[in-house]
Amino acid sequence: MVRINPMAFAVNTIRNIPIHLSIFRLRLRNRYSHASIIGEGGPTVSLTTHGRRLKDVFLAIESIAQGSLQPSRLMLHLDVEEHVTHPLKNLQRLQQRGLEIHLSENLGPHTKIQPWIVNAPSFSVPHVVADDDILYPRWWLERLSACFTSDPVSIHAYRAHRMVVADDGMSLTAYDTWPPGLGKPSNLNFATCVSGVLFPPAFLQLMRDVGQGFRETCPRNDDLWLTYLAIENQIPISQVTHESLHFDIIPGSQATSLKASNVFEGQNDQQIKSTFQPSTLKRIVELERLEGYRT
Repeated sequence: MVRINPMAFAVNTIRNIPIHLSIFRLRLRNRYSHASIIGEGGPTVSLTTHGRRLKDVFLAIESIAQGSLQPSRLMLHLDVEEHVTHPLKNLQRLQQRGLEIHLSENLGPHTKIQPWIVNAPSFSVPHVVADDDILYPRWWLERLSACFTSDPVSIHAYRAHRMVVADDGMSLTAYDTWPPGLGKPSNLNFATCVSGVLFPPAFLQLMRDVGQGFRETCPRNDDLWLTYLAIENQIPISQVTHESLHFDIIPGSQATSLKASNVFEGQNDQQIKSTFQPSTLKRIVELERLEGYRT
C-alpha cells in the first residue's frame, strides 16, 4: 500500500496552482481567440508529438503563440495521416490562426526538426525546436532571438549539460553524471531540446548537407546529433542564461515519457559511443584543458 505524506501532497498542490491557472487561461485562449499565432520577424518554430500527448500539445503551442515575439512559421509534424487530415478540434482552431500541420516520417525525437531540414526552401532565418510537453514563458522566443542577434554563430539553448572526460582521458563519464551547462558559448555544452534550442541558418544548412547519419548512430537522441555536429564543426553551444532552465511541464504528459526514459536513458551512453568520433573526443579533452577543467 502506498502511503501519502499529507504535508508533501499539500505543498505539491499549492506549488502546482500557477501551472493549472496557466493551463486554464490557455484553454480559454484556444477556445475563443481568433488572434494570429504567427508574426513577421520571428524565427521559424517546429515540434512533434505522439500518442497520448496529442490531446494536450495545443497547450504547448498556445504558450508559444502568446509570447512577446511570435514565430514567423509554427509547424507541428505528425506521423499519423488521420491526425493530419482530421486534426483534433483544438488543433483545428490553431490551424485557423496560422498553425501548419504536416505529415512526416516517424523519426522519433528527430521528427521535430528533420522535416524542416529536408524540406525548407531556404534557411534565411534561425529555426527553433520545442517540446510538446512544456509550457513556455512569454519571453521564451524573444530571448532566444535576442541571443541570436548578439551571437549569430552559436547554437542557443535554455538547458544544457557540461560533458566530462573520464579519468582515462579517452572517454566520457556517464551521461547522467554530467553537471549543468556552462553559462558561456562552449563545445563542452551538450544542448537539450526540452526547453528549446535555436539553430542559426548556417548550422541548419550544415545539417542538411551532412544528411541523416543519426539513423544509424543515435536514432533516439536528437540532442546528441546536434551536439556532435556542433563539436565537429567547432560551432559553440551557448546557454541562454547562466543557469540551465527547465520550464513547467504539462501535468500528466510524462506518463509515456517516463516509460520511454526507462527504456532509452540507459542507451544514451551507448549512442554517444556510437556517434562521437575519435576527433570528437579529442576536441572535448582539449577543451577541458583549455577551459580549466583538466590540468
